Amino acid sequence: MAFPLEGIRVIDLTQYQQGPISTLMLADMGAEVIKVEPRGTGDPGRALGPYYFQACDRNKKSITVDTRTEKGKEIVYRLVKNADIFAQNFRPGVADRLGFGYEKLSSINPRIIYLTGSAFGLKGPMGTKPGYDGVGQAMSGILSTVWFPEGVPPTNLLCSVSDMTSGFLLAFGALVALHHRDRTGEGQEVDGSLLGSTMSLIGWTFQRELTPYGEGFGKVVRGARVSTFQSQVSLTSSHFAKDGKPILLLLTRHSTQEAAFRLLGLERFLTDPRRESGRNMDAYIEDLLTALDEKIRTRNRDEWLRLFDEAGVISAPIHTLLEAAAHPQVLANEYVAEIDHPKDGRMRVLGLPIKLHKTPGRLGPSPELGQHADELLREVAGYTAEEIARMKKEEII
Repeated sequence: MAFPLEGIRVIDLTQYQQGPISTLMLADMGAEVIKVEPRGTGDPGRALGPYYFQACDRNKKSITVDTRTEKGKEIVYRLVKNADIFAQNFRPGVADRLGFGYEKLSSINPRIIYLTGSAFGLKGPMGTKPGYDGVGQAMSGILSTVWFPEGVPPTNLLCSVSDMTSGFLLAFGALVALHHRDRTGEGQEVDGSLLGSTMSLIGWTFQRELTPYGEGFGKVVRGARVSTFQSQVSLTSSHFAKDGKPILLLLTRHSTQEAAFRLLGLERFLTDPRRESGRNMDAYIEDLLTALDEKIRTRNRDEWLRLFDEAGVISAPIHTLLEAAAHPQVLANEYVAEIDHPKDGRMRVLGLPIKLHKTPGRLGPSPELGQHADELLREVAGYTAEEIARMKKEEII
């Protein structure tokens, strides 16, 4: 089967997550991603466990190179000469010092698409500073949109939102640059950051703050998200059912609120005068949340989900990760799938979130450290068997 990016070759010097996710997206769609790792140790992400490396580096090939040596640099240059994309997410300035900056590599291959992942973008007072996912979450403002108990400052969303979003957008940038190159023959650098990507992820929520619509829009009251627009109250709240399982309610329109309140026997909240008063809105929401808590604790979650669905009310179970993995909808769409790993056997893995119906992508294992060295040096970089043996003896690879 032909893959949509078959024939595209990527030289991947990225590490941990932001950069590896960008090249993972390309590998899943058939690109040949050659992961160049430090000799002996490999990508430091390997030390975080096989689950981490599998999630970030499946479908890639691995070669280890001591890039501090001139012979090691020469290997990378020869790989780049026959490549379409080069990717790195070192601290800004490090790639240049190593001899792998855009100007150097574009002189070797003017058609190269050069991906740079950074923490804060390449300009400005923080352009050369390092940063990790949590810094992207903190500085982008996304943490301020999540409710935390009063007196407890937000710390982390417990998942790598900034790394993942930045990786997705870098992959998108690579494809746009490839399209441009197909039309003009020109390669170029594409840069993305944890900060900018996470701000983009917030989307309309961020734009709302730049274009405010008046007092009371976008409040958090006791963990519930409350907003008002054109005299309409929008409420998103979570509650525990009788069986202790949490459920999410999205009462974002008057019609769904009316249906939900009638189902729950809370019609009085539709005509409560405080509903129209900005000064008393918080007290109204507090009373409403208390009433919702009491009502939803009277039935099990699955029963409420059925009743809400029948009434046309948008609700959802708040899943644990394993509950999500086992959900029939997830399995039907293969958002979780199984592969045969050569070392770890049959394993469940995250599936592909994007479905190309004529040219689907692929799921495969992450490479062992240096697994493809001989193949890549011989077939891509053009070294002879004797040269390869000599570089192994000299501990270049």
